[in-house]
Amino acid sequence: MRIVLFGLIASYGALLVSAINYDDVIQAPRRSEATPNKDGTVAVYTETSYSFSTKTWSGSLKKITLSTGDTNTVIANAADVGDIAWAGTDDSSLLYLNSSSSYTSLWSVDVNSGSTSKVYDFSGSVSLLKSHASSQGVRVVTSGWATPDGELLSPDAPPKADTGLLYDSVFVRHWDYWLSENRKAVFGLLLSSDLKTVKEPFTNYLKGLGIESPIMPFPSDSDFDLSDDKLVVNAKAPELSPANNTATYFYVLDYSDSNTPDKPLNKAGLGACSSPVFSPDGSKIAGLVMSENGYESDQNIVYVYELSADGRASSSANVTDGRAFDRSPSSVMWAPDRADYLFLTGEDIGREVVWTLDISTPGRAPVMLSTSHSVSSAAFVGSSSKLLLSSSAIVKSTYFEIYNHDSDSTSLLLEAETVLPESRVGEFWFTGTRDVKVHGFIVYPENFDPKKKYPLAFLIHGGPQSAWTDSWSTRWNPAVWADNGPDGYVVVTINPTGSTGYGKDFTDKIQNNWGSYPYIDLVLGLEYCYKSFDFIDTERMIAAGASYGGYMINWIQGSALGRVFKALVTHDGVFSTLNQYASEELYFPAHDFGGSFVKNTRGYYKYNPMSRMYHWATPHFIVHNALDYRLPESEGILAFNVLQELGVPSKLLHFPDENHWVLKPDNSRRWHKEIFEFINTFSSPSVASKRSEDRKSAAQILEEVAANVEGEIYF
Repeated sequence: MRIVLFGLIASYGALLVSAINYDDVIQAPRRSEATPNKDGTVAVYTETSYSFSTKTWSGSLKKITLSTGDTNTVIANAADVGDIAWAGTDDSSLLYLNSSSSYTSLWSVDVNSGSTSKVYDFSGSVSLLKSHASSQGVRVVTSGWATPDGELLSPDAPPKADTGLLYDSVFVRHWDYWLSENRKAVFGLLLSSDLKTVKEPFTNYLKGLGIESPIMPFPSDSDFDLSDDKLVVNAKAPELSPANNTATYFYVLDYSDSNTPDKPLNKAGLGACSSPVFSPDGSKIAGLVMSENGYESDQNIVYVYELSADGRASSSANVTDGRAFDRSPSSVMWAPDRADYLFLTGEDIGREVVWTLDISTPGRAPVMLSTSHSVSSAAFVGSSSKLLLSSSAIVKSTYFEIYNHDSDSTSLLLEAETVLPESRVGEFWFTGTRDVKVHGFIVYPENFDPKKKYPLAFLIHGGPQSAWTDSWSTRWNPAVWADNGPDGYVVVTINPTGSTGYGKDFTDKIQNNWGSYPYIDLVLGLEYCYKSFDFIDTERMIAAGASYGGYMINWIQGSALGRVFKALVTHDGVFSTLNQYASEELYFPAHDFGGSFVKNTRGYYKYNPMSRMYHWATPHFIVHNALDYRLPESEGILAFNVLQELGVPSKLLHFPDENHWVLKPDNSRRWHKEIFEFINTFSSPSVASKRSEDRKSAAQILEEVAANVEGEIYF
């Protein structure tokens, strides 16, 4: 393990390291977000780590005192702890799910004494725990797979005699699983205040409604919320095919299994919705709503619904309308004691930030709070004006801060377990296509010396409606790439047209332009770096990307730009845009390519990497996984077969047990090992120096491409 100790961070005990490799990142402790109790005195979080030597995960559920940052208390073994939620009846009772067997059980633990007791045994596997305390008791709500009759799927259910799956409509598989007759549902029960008695039985609150929630393939407890007597859920529009539509609706339900199908709060002309939350008094619901059905990256608009006594919406309002706000928040929450003040989180210029929104003052734009790096979660500290922030950065894993709204300032509560020097990261802006300013990050290797020359790692993000942010990652970590080259890499991550966090217009402009505007931005960004940073060795550059980033690597491979790189890496990328109709969420290519494959086939030909395959010549590493149903594995096999037939040095890495991402620690280790061995071979000084005399230099090629980049592509 190559960790070079640089020093200790005073008062917090975390180690500041000067360099990090992929084994370090994969095995480093991983913290969950911190969840405070009702009065804001303590918070809890899990911290887990993986060992390559034992091939096991270990860790603990910890308590942190919010006034001091003390974390000496270990409450439980993390192997026993799944989702957690404060019971809410006092300030020490914590509920958690234990899924160590095929049946999940609900436990309570006193965070002061550490004493635990089993509260309930579920009849199957559940997750996503939420609780709500009221005068009636403690409402516990969770999620699991429901059978067609509405019961929780039992692990002891007898298997069918045959394994055939028969379908009569599109949407037969999703992300990494094939659809069956079972659907996700929201279940719950009511416990007494002392958590010892079941007052209302375990119930499927969606039974008979014909709706599914939480939203797959990434079910979240943000898809439902609780009040004293009501439940709000976010569900896919039941009358629309999920393959062709993104529309979801908010439903307000009673805590019973006798709910009847009813009109949702929001319906006509809406797209995907998310994050429904009750106001503190239960009289309103705030949520995020997209206007365009079929576009999963449309701007989230904040809506507030006034509820009548029967739980219906007596009125609704777009509360961000007319406020000069073009960002797309990802979550919303109410101030703890106000029904006219909201807090939002979302992306802004390469970071996850927090805004306040005063809905009582028409026309006032949301106000950004003074936070640093990227906030992954925010929670109120009791009823005070303080927030507990769980954050991270490119150079540090999860850490906790207290934000004081009164002084608009943050103070460090608990430093990250892994911290690299802040000086390792810089930022830059350049003029991209259409004269729009484009933003990027630059990450320097260990012991960086600006007087020396370094190879460049040019990383391209997926999405395509996504972004590189100043946040920690265990999959694509720019600091790991910087520290694992032959001499270290200077890593550049650009957010070209289509990226999120720079306004709706910038994001939307990628539609029908996959191979044009973003490509031009990347070319001009690379040219800017070459001309601005003398320490980049242009004869030793590599490029890598995943998903849409993999598409762009394949597109670059077939263009003149592909010749400036010594090696390329495509992870689960697109080889042929024609094959995107083998995906599961068909609304995605229909939106980005201007219609369905049947009705607008020409739109799928426009920027197809396969059309340029005859020009592929740069050494190329391909990764593609068997369980990736969003971008089927045939895309990677096709690309590899073409490379091999053309005689281009290439390798294919395949994981039969991974989906669009490589998540298992030993697989992640192999992923990093094989990729770095490949790219380091071609970016090494000895290989890079073997350029033939009659071949143009990479700098010459790049200048020619940049000068003619718009003429290289037809629009």
